Amino acid sequence: MEKVSQIFGGVVDAKEGNVRKLLSSLDEHQTLWTEPQHELEFYFSKVGALLGTAPTRDRGLIALSHLIPQCPLDILEEKLQYYVNVCAKICNQKGHVASIPLAYDVLKQILLKSLESSDLNKLAISVIPKLMDNITGSTDPSTHASMLDFLETAMRHYPGVTGSAKTRIEDFLYSLVDSEDSQVVERTGRCLLLLQQIRGGGQHGSLHKKTWDEYQCKLVDTIHDLLGKVFAHTPETFDVEEDLECLKLPKLATDDEPVVAARRIVNRLLNVISYLEEAIVQPYPVPKPFRPMKVLNVVLRGHSVSCQTMAKNSIQENLALGMLLPQVQAQLLKVLDALVLVLKSNMLPFGNLLTDLFDQCLKGTLTAGGKGRKKSFISLRTKVYESIGLWCETAKYGSGVEEITDSLLEHIVQDVAPFEPEVTLQVNASRQKLSAKAKKKLQKEQNAATSLAKTHSTDSFENSKHLQSDYGNEVLCLAALRCLVRILNAAGCFIKPIMQKLIQEKIVSLCFSVFSQLNTGTRQNLYFDPHCRKALMSALHALIVNPHHICPPPLQYGVQLFSMVQVQDPNGDVRARASELSRSTETLIHPRKEVFYFPVEENAVKDMLASKKKLALNPAFFPAKRTYDANKTPISFEKVKQSVPEPAATNVVESVEDSEDEEQIATVEEVTIEEKQSPEVVYNLDDDENRANFNSGELQKSTTDKTVESAAIEIDSDNEEENEVELIETDAQKSSETPNGKAKDDDEVEVIEQPLTTPKPAVTQNGKAGSPKSSQKRKPEAVEETAESSEKKSKANVEAEDVEARVDDLVAEFVDELNDDV
Repeated sequence: MEKVSQIFGGVVDAKEGNVRKLLSSLDEHQTLWTEPQHELEFYFSKVGALLGTAPTRDRGLIALSHLIPQCPLDILEEKLQYYVNVCAKICNQKGHVASIPLAYDVLKQILLKSLESSDLNKLAISVIPKLMDNITGSTDPSTHASMLDFLETAMRHYPGVTGSAKTRIEDFLYSLVDSEDSQVVERTGRCLLLLQQIRGGGQHGSLHKKTWDEYQCKLVDTIHDLLGKVFAHTPETFDVEEDLECLKLPKLATDDEPVVAARRIVNRLLNVISYLEEAIVQPYPVPKPFRPMKVLNVVLRGHSVSCQTMAKNSIQENLALGMLLPQVQAQLLKVLDALVLVLKSNMLPFGNLLTDLFDQCLKGTLTAGGKGRKKSFISLRTKVYESIGLWCETAKYGSGVEEITDSLLEHIVQDVAPFEPEVTLQVNASRQKLSAKAKKKLQKEQNAATSLAKTHSTDSFENSKHLQSDYGNEVLCLAALRCLVRILNAAGCFIKPIMQKLIQEKIVSLCFSVFSQLNTGTRQNLYFDPHCRKALMSALHALIVNPHHICPPPLQYGVQLFSMVQVQDPNGDVRARASELSRSTETLIHPRKEVFYFPVEENAVKDMLASKKKLALNPAFFPAKRTYDANKTPISFEKVKQSVPEPAATNVVESVEDSEDEEQIATVEEVTIEEKQSPEVVYNLDDDENRANFNSGELQKSTTDKTVESAAIEIDSDNEEENEVELIETDAQKSSETPNGKAKDDDEVEVIEQPLTTPKPAVTQNGKAGSPKSSQKRKPEAVEETAESSEKKSKANVEAEDVEARVDDLVAEFVDELNDDV
């Protein structure tokens, strides 16, 4: 929106209550800073005029705090000194009390803006010591929050400058130890931690570590000292150190009234515990050396005494302290949560102490006979459930919470079960046996309250209907259900099957009873709150996804319930939550199929077997191509036959009759050779006539009269990482090109050993050298049935049997490894 100058004056002249809203609306358009330079000068001159007069000063401070974050540096550098002087004057108690928080807000914005410019930074360094003079404990309590906010900003970004006023700042912070404002207490705790680091840290932060350790010990000792005053009239079993080094806090004001004195003691104790919590969770320049056992002792001591124990000494002061004790114990649990958040797995050695503490707290705050009305210790029990859930989320399976699940689940069931009024049916005696007086009395009782309307309560029906409700217990129910979900997620598989079964029956029946009677329920019902209903469904879902291995989950009930709730519940958030849980359980009923497929890599398997000194594999399992690094020659296996071979063709190796005693082995069916390409080999797994010797790299000759000529298979066994195989085939069509000019009847298989780097010429049985890329030919000789040939035949049979056994072992071992990899 353009022409902002026409309405800016009306915006800042509006009443104080509307100035912030109007400035926010104007800032939404982001056209103020696009105005010309003279227009911007006009805006700030208008703000300066408002700061000059007392009645309009507050509106000027509000406008200034809104404009400074986006103000150009050149304009702010000219006017910064004037703004600082005006704010310092206001903070020096010379202005209206309501203007002091606004002035400190402007000073905070100036300090943050000064980080963007060196000139503004120098100016801020020069004015901070002057502003520290106004930090005193005698100021109005309404200004403490804004003063602490400004002080925190100065100490965080200008620690060296504020270090000169460390004593003044420390006295001011200690004076706020009895404050009852939660914002003041929280900011005081952060400022006290920053106070430990406003001076130099020394070499490697040694001074920072020292000051932190001293501050930690002083806070713990101060809490022990205040706990001693709280338990002054109660016997303790906890050993406490005698020499305590406490913070230099102001003397605690005493009062003759016991209740007021107890309130002051407990209020200071709560504030110091809050300081310890802030010190644990807030950042620090160096790693903070913790003393977990020292801090845990404070928590354990605070919970070692219960309200019932303090009530045994019935003096008024002790009763007043016992009344406030649950607040102290809940605040101590916050310190425990801070330790768990910061130390995480380092708290595992103390897991037994934590679980025992949780069990003790729940047993000490159990309300006996409180069904149907607001329970006792709701705030403390709620905090205990939150601490248990945080511990389970942090430690997960190492939480050890399964050791206390028996009692813990009983407490949870009691806190999540809604009140159901009971009805007593009375059977009266026959009126014939009653006297007239007895009949009259009976009729009077029936008129007062019928037998169907009379409950177990001793009060009348109208009074019991008003009192017997779950109003006020919703917070406790919600915390208990959330704690149950976290317990199941962390230790659901470790819970006893019988406890799993009992909690399943309780939660399932409770779910159907709550959601089926939802529209007819009253507002006092425990699950009238939609947050409780969502937590109840989450508990059922946790039972489904975290079952015990011998206890089936209630999956069918969960699917039916979630489907019903997502269309019938009157609350939209509950329906949305039910829809999410329904989709989650749907994946359990119909699990998704695999979306990623990782096939076995051929090279990896071959290299693995080659490294184990194993020989060539059946190419039927490896249809992919492989490139060898030696000659860059790809070898492909594309035609694999696992059926009975067809009759041999021209370029097919002839097979002999099958033997019943011999098993099937791989044989060469077809071999083709093309120039500068790798040969294609087809293996017939069903033909056992041509035996493949995988140990020597030979194809054994047939035992028949026919001889077999085929390609030579070369395996360089010296190199275990990669073996090169060369296959040479004789073409039947070139049989007429032999040196003798005669046609050949058959081809013979020959083995040629050749290294990977330099190929050697193949050597035939004639002793002549030949090229590995050309077929080696010779004229077959007649085979005679002599004693020598018979001996060779028997030897070949023995070798064939050894080869068969070896091949079977290799194939079985390879299949096992291939299945494991897949």
